[in-house]
Amino acid sequence: MSPVVGIVMGSDSDWPVMEAAAQALDEFEIPYEVDV
Repeated sequence: MSPVVGIVMGSDSDWPVMEAAAQALDEFEIPYEVDV
């Protein structure tokens, strides 16, 4: 399935904060992509 959500960060250092969002999407089996 194609990603329906994008997690876009300004730098790699933002990942610790956005990782919680990625985990929530995983729990609901919502496909996403991550980009810096």
